[in-house]
Amino acid sequence: MTTGAGISSQTQLPRYHSADADLAPPLAIPSAGGAGRAGRIGRDRATFYRAPAIAAVLMLATALRVYGLTRQSAWADEITTLFIADPSHSFGRFWDLVLADTHPPLFYLLIRWWSAAFGQSDLAARVPSLILGVATVGAAAVAFKGLAFRSRMALLLLLAVSPGAIEYAQEARSYSLLLFLSTVITGACFRFIRCRGEDDGEAVRTIAVLTIFGIVASYTHYFGFLIAVAAALIAVAAARGDRPRSAGAGIALAGIVAAFVPWVIYHIHYMSYGARMSAWIADFPASAMVAWFMRLWLGGTPALIGCMAIAATLLSMSGFRAFARSNAACWLGPLLAVITVAAALAVSWHTPVLTSRNLIVLLPALYLSMSSLFDYGTIRWGTPVAGAGFAALLLLMTQSLPWYYTATSKEQWRESAAFVLAQPGCAAGPIYVYGETPNYRYLVEKARPRLDVVEIPVAGNAGLSRRLPAADCDVLLWAADLPRSEFDALLKALPIDRSCVRVAAFYWAFVALRDRSGRATGNDCLLRSSGDQRLFAP
Repeated sequence: MTTGAGISSQTQLPRYHSADADLAPPLAIPSAGGAGRAGRIGRDRATFYRAPAIAAVLMLATALRVYGLTRQSAWADEITTLFIADPSHSFGRFWDLVLADTHPPLFYLLIRWWSAAFGQSDLAARVPSLILGVATVGAAAVAFKGLAFRSRMALLLLLAVSPGAIEYAQEARSYSLLLFLSTVITGACFRFIRCRGEDDGEAVRTIAVLTIFGIVASYTHYFGFLIAVAAALIAVAAARGDRPRSAGAGIALAGIVAAFVPWVIYHIHYMSYGARMSAWIADFPASAMVAWFMRLWLGGTPALIGCMAIAATLLSMSGFRAFARSNAACWLGPLLAVITVAAALAVSWHTPVLTSRNLIVLLPALYLSMSSLFDYGTIRWGTPVAGAGFAALLLLMTQSLPWYYTATSKEQWRESAAFVLAQPGCAAGPIYVYGETPNYRYLVEKARPRLDVVEIPVAGNAGLSRRLPAADCDVLLWAADLPRSEFDALLKALPIDRSCVRVAAFYWAFVALRDRSGRATGNDCLLRSSGDQRLFAP
């Protein structure tokens, strides 16, 4: 460079390829004042465009989560949430229900307070998850500020269009809160790992965030505890050789464990209803669980194939392998996933807990690794090529969304309950239902306090109540959370004459009624047993 330019040939402006320009030192080179001012102007201009870019992604995330928010009514798990968190319960009754469930109490406490203020409609119950779903994307923008801006935008876009993040932002369950907390935990672990040299203040802040949010996540969901412990273990390992930081990470790990283990010891003695409801995990095929998680993570097989092809191509390149070893964003995600899944498998040796929706805690870590692939692609092939590949991956991820927004996939508890309540003569007396009664009772007891919901056990008709259904109520059986084939088998096993029964069918919910258009009168639909005694007789 010429002397007239004011900069010697030995002086060059620093470049920031792998770090956010927000973290770059001021370009105040005394001998290059003009160039320094130009650099600051360029940086200010970049910052000016970054805020609208992040806002645009947040708007996209909001639109995808608001659309169809109440298209389907609350399904079984959401009804359970509303039943437990019903503000009409005394706090003692509420606490007994929480202890009987399999989850820690924090989300139920939140929904109980929310329900007291805004009611328990499907819309009201799902709004907290909607807010937390959008907040997850915003939290990622802050928690991963150490990433290059292009990588951070890639991460935000992945979270914004994530099929799993969208789905659980539209459910009155704890998973949206869990995803928000796991995003902050993953970001805190990432920033702690990147702390170097004299940056002790940043290390203290990130380890404090990891500890606080790790404890909160633990009291939200048991997998929140697993991801928090995994992140703390990685922080301890990453700080080896630096005694103060290693001690801080160790204190964080000990604090998370010490704050939560007493709850585990206390809770395990009270689980009953929730444990019965979770028994399906042991029988659920592992292949189906993996396929379900792949849909939540990537939207299905096409995006998985595309992602694997990109990863295989990059792993074959020595330059990428060197990049991955030195880039925490690249290896942190797989490591967090391996530790969390290994811990879940260890727990499942005693009690099955590994499900695809519980693994939603891994989404921020996995998307972080995917964003690092985009970062390397821009360095290796340039932004246009990497951007085209990333856009194609986003399109593949979103190919499952049209199905999600149009298909019926949640059992129709509220619709079937409304049908039962609309039947004349069903103001009092017993109505037989299939399986556990709390959800049924929650849906009808306030409108029909004298309507007695009587359980037909899932295991069969052994132990059936011997009270006769009210003669003026045509409802013989109400069953939800089962497919049509199981319902037909249930009717066949019960002492009911199918020739005088009509069935009102909803999605995975059914109501069997006397068909008074034929010969059925009174209780003629109830058959006699081989001993010529009515099985429903008083």
